[in-house]
Amino acid sequence: MTLTQQLLIISIVPLALLGMLISLWRSKVRRRRLFWRWSFTLVMSAIWASSVLSTFGGNMLPPVILYNWGIAGTYALPLAAMGLLWTTAVYFSTPPKYTRSAIIISGALWVTAVLLDPNIWGASLPPIKLLGESTRQFDLWAAAWIASWLVPTAGAWMQTQQINADLPQSLYRNRVRYWLLVIFLFFAGSLLASIQQPQQPGWNQAGLLVNFLAMLTGTLTLRRRNLPDLKLAFRQLMSRLTGILIIFGLTLAALYFIVQFVSGMPIQTQRVTLIAAAFIFAVFFAWLVQKVNRLTRRIFLPSAARKAAIMADYDNESGNLPDPQALGRLLLRMVQSNLATDDAWLFLADDAPGGKLVLRPLTGLSAAPQETIDFAHDDPIALYLRQKRDTLAQYDINTLDSFAAVPEETRETLRGWQRVLYKPLHAGDSLIGVLALGAKYNGQAYDEKDLELLDALATQTTPLLAQACHAASLRRINDYVFNQNQAIARDKRHLAELVTLYSQFIHLISPELRRPLNALSQEVQRFQDNSEDERQKTFAAQLDQQIGRARAPIDNLITVSTRIQMREDFAFEPVRLDSAAQKAIRNLRTMADARRVKVVLNVDTPMTTVLGDEEQLTEAVQYLLHNAIKFNKIGGEVQMDIAAIGNQLCLRVQDTGVGIPPDRLDGVWTGLSGIRANGNGRSPGLGLPLARFIVKSHGGDVEAVSAYGSGSTFSIFLPLILEET
Repeated sequence: MTLTQQLLIISIVPLALLGMLISLWRSKVRRRRLFWRWSFTLVMSAIWASSVLSTFGGNMLPPVILYNWGIAGTYALPLAAMGLLWTTAVYFSTPPKYTRSAIIISGALWVTAVLLDPNIWGASLPPIKLLGESTRQFDLWAAAWIASWLVPTAGAWMQTQQINADLPQSLYRNRVRYWLLVIFLFFAGSLLASIQQPQQPGWNQAGLLVNFLAMLTGTLTLRRRNLPDLKLAFRQLMSRLTGILIIFGLTLAALYFIVQFVSGMPIQTQRVTLIAAAFIFAVFFAWLVQKVNRLTRRIFLPSAARKAAIMADYDNESGNLPDPQALGRLLLRMVQSNLATDDAWLFLADDAPGGKLVLRPLTGLSAAPQETIDFAHDDPIALYLRQKRDTLAQYDINTLDSFAAVPEETRETLRGWQRVLYKPLHAGDSLIGVLALGAKYNGQAYDEKDLELLDALATQTTPLLAQACHAASLRRINDYVFNQNQAIARDKRHLAELVTLYSQFIHLISPELRRPLNALSQEVQRFQDNSEDERQKTFAAQLDQQIGRARAPIDNLITVSTRIQMREDFAFEPVRLDSAAQKAIRNLRTMADARRVKVVLNVDTPMTTVLGDEEQLTEAVQYLLHNAIKFNKIGGEVQMDIAAIGNQLCLRVQDTGVGIPPDRLDGVWTGLSGIRANGNGRSPGLGLPLARFIVKSHGGDVEAVSAYGSGSTFSIFLPLILEET
């Protein structure tokens, strides 16, 4: 064996223990006293482990160093046991006087062992008589040494077992059981280390491995806040180990028989036989793995097999889906009949703004109503319910450090509920609800069988509850949409009748509105033609002009009503707004050339598609462009820009005309407000109101900005859609 191999063997376990110490440092344990005491235990265990493995040192180190190393390791084991007792007292906050007494007794025994050790002092005492028997010095030393680690180990066990006996079924009790496992493993490892036989270090090495498992389990227990159920973890481990051993044994037997079978065959025959045997073995192995896994699960994980059997009937049970409240009552009745409790409530979980978790009462066994409670996104209870599937006990919330950050208001609400257990109900990664259980009516505590049965019931009903909640939500949405559709249909019929009535009214009143003015205009024209007096002719011309002004609003009203009737139905489809703008430019090219107005179109985005009626949108753009050309100066310019702003597409038409006075800007989109053009002003006419009507009908908006004397900018905004590629 090389020096490198010897060094690796000697250092591997102590280095692993020191690695646990480093991980404990990095975990930032809140309770510093607990951290220092367990660190002391790990260091003493590392010293003892290195002394046990020093037998592999060979000639690498001088015999004196190896000798003293072994002595130091021998007395490090009792110190590790004292550290274990010390850590237990701090971990569970037990009365210090019992711990102090056990430490004093074990310390006295440790000093006695040191004083009686002939390997230290180099001298032996003669045998002495005890109870009529001759006792050697080695026997006295061995008794003192064994008692020095046995007393603190027994003290730690009794303290932990006393706490375990008084606890209800909870996460805290699960942590106590893990610590009992730590103490048991430490005891077993120390017991194996106490077997001293010359030239047979195997017992010490076996004890070293068991002690290493104890330190590893203890470190994980202190570092991790949420530990898996101990019995379930042990069953899973045994299930996997048993499966591996069965498959290993059968594989070894198959290989042995194959080798024995082909050993006497010719080489060519051996190859063909091995290939055929390998194929048969592969098929057999694939079948064997499934059977072994199923067998080990039935033996070691009966609850998992029961859950699988429950889920096998899921399709049959989900055929007739009741509403969530009825399904919740069914679940509570099953809990009542199987877990002996008359106090249980089912809460549905909802996500609120800010990441909050809201629990709303759905149904319960007791008549007392429960209030809704909400948890902040970083509340330890909310984090646990969302991330974990294990049952949470009220005792855990009151005692564990991981729930220390729970607000006092939330604690008061939970105490008001008077619940013992909280079972998160998960469907996949989603929290569907929480089942809150009160105490049993027979006064007993919930045990592991109760929790397994609760897990099975939750596994059976939670998917159904999730589907029922989704179905109820869909029904509510469907009812809402149906009612809205009915309201929209009624409004549409109402509007259609109003449009028909409006059309009939316009057709009826149009001739009556025009007839008096037409007759009056004809009489004035006849008077003007027959009169020879110039003053009368002038007066008649002014009167005719006033009649024309009075008739203009009526003509505009009739024209607008006619055009609105033409736009009753739009044909919506994907339309490129830049194409509509180019078409409007082509339609007004002659007008722009006549006034020597330059029209420029800039498209700043590749996404120019909107949902609309192409003909109507082209007409709306044409109204804006017509307005900009009409009121522009001779030789001016019109700038048209198309750009995406958020989820909207904007088209701006900017001219270089005289602009609009501020007091008239708000009325440009109405058109019928009676604004009249003066010497330098502009009248909106009917184009802008119709453009606004078209854009609003497409779910868009319009905007007008003007600086009197320096031009105007008219903009339309339409919802942008992405083109399908």
